[in-house]
Amino acid sequence: MRLVRFLIKLSFICNICFLLGYGVRMMGDPEAWSFLTKHITILGWLVAAPLNIITILTAIVMLLLKKVHFAEIHPYVFVLNVLILLIQLVSPI
Repeated sequence: MRLVRFLIKLSFICNICFLLGYGVRMMGDPEAWSFLTKHITILGWLVAAPLNIITILTAIVMLLLKKVHFAEIHPYVFVLNVLILLIQLVSPI
């Protein structure tokens, strides 16, 4: 259970980096934000989507096997991770 909770939190942090990087790209002048983009690019674009998929699949398997209850895995953060995964799958890289 602790592993699933840790993965959900880590995935959420990476997803926030993804959203920040996506927002900077949409502003049109990423050079002005280069100090920020250097740090969030790795977590946001390279780690977020694969980690998010692994986290969601692990959580769903653990829920189906009844090893963990939905209330124990931070349900709001889990739902936000699922929504951000949908954005990641739709958005162009």
